Amino acid sequence: MTISNTRGVLVFPMDLAAHYLRCIELCKRLVDVEIIFADSTRYHSFIEEAGYKSVKVDNFDSDEVTRSAGEFNFSWMNKPTLEKVLNSQIEAIREYRPEIVIGDTSFTLKMAAEATGTKFVSLINGYMTKYYSYSRGVPRSHPGYKYSKILPRNIFDGISSEIESLTLIQIHEPYRRIRDDLGLGNTRYLLDELEGDYNLICDLPDIFPLKDPPENYEYVGPLFYTKHVGEEDTKEFLGEKSPRILVSSGSTGDAGCFDLLLDSIFHDYRILATGNVSKKLVGSNILGSLFLSHCAVLPKIDLVLCHGGNGTIYQALSFGVPVICFPSNFEQEWNSSRIEEMGYGTSVDNNITPSGLKEIIDFWMKRKGDRIFIEAEKSIEYYSKQPVKLI
Repeated sequence: MTISNTRGVLVFPMDLAAHYLRCIELCKRLVDVEIIFADSTRYHSFIEEAGYKSVKVDNFDSDEVTRSAGEFNFSWMNKPTLEKVLNSQIEAIREYRPEIVIGDTSFTLKMAAEATGTKFVSLINGYMTKYYSYSRGVPRSHPGYKYSKILPRNIFDGISSEIESLTLIQIHEPYRRIRDDLGLGNTRYLLDELEGDYNLICDLPDIFPLKDPPENYEYVGPLFYTKHVGEEDTKEFLGEKSPRILVSSGSTGDAGCFDLLLDSIFHDYRILATGNVSKKLVGSNILGSLFLSHCAVLPKIDLVLCHGGNGTIYQALSFGVPVICFPSNFEQEWNSSRIEEMGYGTSVDNNITPSGLKEIIDFWMKRKGDRIFIEAEKSIEYYSKQPVKLI
């Protein structure tokens, strides 16, 4: 992509590792553009490593967002909090005068872009759009989830879709009040706030398809941290013999879900533990690291156990590795259900026993190398080589 006479691009990710890392990967595919990131105390080193400038901008409390997501609680989206982040974004945009702002789950950026007359490009998952082809599903933490086990699926999906729409309208109420205060355009519900002038879908269309999206929607394919070098000590630990497992809880998963792997039944497995789970899984057959370059070690991995994060799943599939998910919030559940439906892996809950988990692990490790995984690997590689344009 080339923008002539540009004053640059300001990038505003949600303050979580997956969002910063995939924004960085997106920006690597842009050319002739000066890029500035909204800074992050946690992820500044990645911005710096990629060679981008950064600027201090207020963001949402990612710990609160993560905790609330597990409880299906959106109380953090209150008017004072939204206004604090919004005003900081507006101030940064007016100071740096970018031609384009890029947002990744940046809930107030659409308003900031409108208030400053700036083009807004949204980096977004297919299931977070208004055009997603399938039901998003009711999360396990929602009171209505129990009815999914009672009612026929088509009836339950129809009811849950109506309830979802009403919920998204209710959650959106403080946004409408802010828009009225600032004299901005009207939007109906929360998903409207994530829609940009141009929308880049960071998924595979087969996994998260859209139904009749407008022309300003484009698939750019999965985006995730792609560093392939280093981790020599880790690769030495893995050795050359199976079974070898990568366990990742990311920055938002429930590390306690993976305690089963401490059972003696798994002592013959070589296990890498990364993310929050690295502090809990300790043993002679386990190597833990808070952050690990997954792409550097995945060629030696037979199976990935993870929290159901979008980036971790696509990293695994980019090397043809099956996935077992332990989701702990609604987005992870949406990811996990589609992975299961597509045949790339499965999801489990906290009621499983060590022997039950071992049976599932052994089954899916044998699937590595199946045609479906080879095709997924090729599809991800195809998108990674496509140019990205912004409006």
